[in-house]
Amino acid sequence: MLATWLFAAEMSQPDPELRRTIYSEEETLRFSVSWLGIKGGELVMQLRRDPESEDSFLLEVTAKTAGLLELFYPVTDHFQTVVRGEHRLPVRYTLEQNEGKRHNLKVTNYDQQAGEVRYKRNEEPEEIYRLDGPVHNEFSSFMYTRILSFAGRSEVIVPTFADRKRHEIVVTLEAQETLESIFGRRSTIRVVPHLTFQGLYEKVGDPNIWFTDDEHRIPLKIKARIAIGSLTADLVEYHGHLGSAALEEERPR
Repeated sequence: MLATWLFAAEMSQPDPELRRTIYSEEETLRFSVSWLGIKGGELVMQLRRDPESEDSFLLEVTAKTAGLLELFYPVTDHFQTVVRGEHRLPVRYTLEQNEGKRHNLKVTNYDQQAGEVRYKRNEEPEEIYRLDGPVHNEFSSFMYTRILSFAGRSEVIVPTFADRKRHEIVVTLEAQETLESIFGRRSTIRVVPHLTFQGLYEKVGDPNIWFTDDEHRIPLKIKARIAIGSLTADLVEYHGHLGSAALEEERPR
């Protein structure tokens, strides 16, 4: 337990006001994903309270291909993470993977206090990993970055379990920039997680994320290099703290 407490001290602490605002109500974000300037899919993120537990939240993500890419390689992946506690750490993570003819169900359970992760894929034997401290996964770490304050510092640390081990991911504040968005022109902070793992989609290089520079920290844009070119996810529809907004072409007719 002492080792767990020591490592927990290294995790950057959440800003109580940001946490209260961002986790105050349900939120849905839909992104249009383009590859080399061509629309190749969409990404939908949802945050809501867990109906089965008052102190837990559900982070749900659905990723699917679109356009020509869907004809050649249809993908519909659904991710669900249950998070809990002050640091919104994952308790359970489920991935339903449908990629072409490949279908997988992957389940990961986290015992943060004991420093143990249990992973099971389909009917294969369960794998158990021992850790030296608390961890996020790829999706809870993304949400956790939203509730961290960069005031007075240029980097934060978000421990993340990926590729079968614990990584202490450094996230740096790169710049303050103004972007056009579904909310109009908005001041943003651009942050970069310096990844030491490949993760789900074998990224190459570190992604750039643009959050609104306010108490909502809404992700407006994500850009990541892959083996060929780069993927860009632009927020095209939003429902949550700021009401509803969408690009004109995305509005229901």
